[in-house]
Amino acid sequence: MRAKAGKLPLSEAAKSPSSLRRLLIMLAWPVAAEMALQTVTMVVDMAMVGRLGPDAVAAVGLSFRPVFFIMSIFLGVGAGTTALVARFIGAGDRDLANRTMHQSLLFSFPIALVLTGILGTLSAQVIDFMGAEPGVLPLGALYVRTLSPGLLFAFLGMVATSGLRGAGDTRTPMRVNAALNVLNIGLNYVLIFGHLGFPALGVQGAALGTALSRGLGGLLLVGILFSDRVVLSIPLRSIARWDSQLVLRILRVGFPAMMERALLSSAMVLHLRMLATQGTTVVAASTLSMNIEEISFLPAIGLSVAASTTVGQMLGAGEPDGAEKSGWQSSYLSMAFMGFMGLLFLLIPHHLLAIYGAKGELLTLSVVFLQIVGLCQIPMALSNVFAGGLRGAGDTTSVMIVTLICTWAIRLGFTYVTLFVLQLGPVIAFYGMLADWAVRAVFLTLRFRGGSWKEREV
Repeated sequence: MRAKAGKLPLSEAAKSPSSLRRLLIMLAWPVAAEMALQTVTMVVDMAMVGRLGPDAVAAVGLSFRPVFFIMSIFLGVGAGTTALVARFIGAGDRDLANRTMHQSLLFSFPIALVLTGILGTLSAQVIDFMGAEPGVLPLGALYVRTLSPGLLFAFLGMVATSGLRGAGDTRTPMRVNAALNVLNIGLNYVLIFGHLGFPALGVQGAALGTALSRGLGGLLLVGILFSDRVVLSIPLRSIARWDSQLVLRILRVGFPAMMERALLSSAMVLHLRMLATQGTTVVAASTLSMNIEEISFLPAIGLSVAASTTVGQMLGAGEPDGAEKSGWQSSYLSMAFMGFMGLLFLLIPHHLLAIYGAKGELLTLSVVFLQIVGLCQIPMALSNVFAGGLRGAGDTTSVMIVTLICTWAIRLGFTYVTLFVLQLGPVIAFYGMLADWAVRAVFLTLRFRGGSWKEREV
């Protein structure tokens, strides 16, 4: 079954589970492939950084959480953009979908400019807040300061990607980011170790390679929207035209998603900061295990995007039953893959960690952390797909509430009590992540099953 981007065969897909699965896979595989290349890039980059020692690994690991916190703002805007674009495309109103994409970028640009400037200026304070040890602090600050300029266009690229995916075009972002991931690996190899006549910049080289590639990728995605070559297009003559009513509609859906992402990312920041009190080895082990986890996350992300797109477009086309079926079929596909990956994490963690060259205490602790991650796979599959479906319907408030309860009350509460009250050590504290995902899966599954999201207006 083939479909022109932006005009999905919704009626045909709703006729049978097999047709629906083909549509979901058609939408999901480019996202999964894109994320796979990004994950390979992260793994290769971390493997390169790993050769510089535990301090370098911890510096990059501590740097990621604050960046992800800022990223949550643009993921929230992107969620609102996806929901509205999908609904408008499903209803056949392409002009309104184009205007939504335009206003999302116009709203995001000044915010991205200010936040990346603040992040670069306060890089040392940010890494110090994360609990970095003396040997890690200057490396982490250097990494964030070097990375920040490239994040400006990377954040805008995230918003552009969200709009294209909502319109059913998951392939354009894949093609752009695939090329830039290859560039990222090449630049990091050259700049970290000093090849082809370049100086060996170490951690700064890793940040510079990532900044250049991610920034260029975001710039290309935004530029494509002005080229009239993809399903969404923005005319240059109206580039500065502001539509406050449409921005408010985007934020009505996007603000709870923004808060959800902020709650999640800040909880992850605090979780890692609490683990950082146990030493650099614990931070490095957590970073390595979570880096490998990205592999299993790929289909869940792809199917979450597919659920968002199909739910939104089917609701726009007046097919609420088809929207519900797409969510369930996405969850079945996601559980199958992530359950398999969970078994690998449990049974052969040493082989998966071998690429990083971890040894001694770092390897021992990383193995245990990765096995705990393996137990999280099925709950993560359910959580991500149903959260994606609810976001596609515009029901971002319920996802935000579930995230608040599970990340802050359960994950952080469990970690704090086990580390600082009961003093049971980092391994027991790491199980807080499993408790978080398990409860989150139950709440989101019940919410999606309830069906009230079908009546949601955007």
